[in-house]
Amino acid sequence: MLRAAFAGFAAACAAVPAMAAPAPYDIEFVSQFAEACVPQRLSYPGTLETAKAAGWVQVERSANAELDAMMAISEAAAQDAAEDPELQGTFEYEILAKSFLDAEHFLVVSRSSFIIDPEEDPVDPWILIGCYLYNLDATAPIDPEPVTALIGKPISNSISDDTLTAHVWGPPCPMPRTGDTYLTFVPDGSPQAEAAGFSGLVLKFSTSEPDPGEVVPDTYC
Repeated sequence: MLRAAFAGFAAACAAVPAMAAPAPYDIEFVSQFAEACVPQRLSYPGTLETAKAAGWVQVERSANAELDAMMAISEAAAQDAAEDPELQGTFEYEILAKSFLDAEHFLVVSRSSFIIDPEEDPVDPWILIGCYLYNLDATAPIDPEPVTALIGKPISNSISDDTLTAHVWGPPCPMPRTGDTYLTFVPDGSPQAEAAGFSGLVLKFSTSEPDPGEVVPDTYC
């Protein structure tokens, strides 16, 4: 269903002469993200199951040098949160790989928890399920329009310079409990690449895990 929606979006763009249609890769990149990350975004094991059903295969972080460096930074931050007596952070993740349109891609699915208010009684941890799609070999940003079509709202903020091209969308009405969506391209040699541990393209969002038995509406709209 999601793939059919993107096909319709591409056809609509192509039908309007004044509007340049996004490149096939741009549409496929976002379509792969939607197919793996959206259907069971409220569940960490559910997202992994959905992604594997779509052809993603588990790999180790050592499968790619930049991936390894990036995850080392993430794990160090998670360790700091775990050792903080107020945050009481936990972090788990799985890395998946898949090639499409002649390029290797990585999908990181994570589940993290931390305490926002340690004085709360009972203490209720905040749990986030993250889904991150990477093309670490990308050499240029993609058209953000397919993401706008997926989220169903306009870009809320953008930045573009020699070090970074990034767009942010606010929480999508059709995806309750999902926060902002980020599309970022970091070029080779950028100081941002050194800080993040990678260069290339990433599309990501995080969703707050509902409490057991909580009924989540189909939309906030």
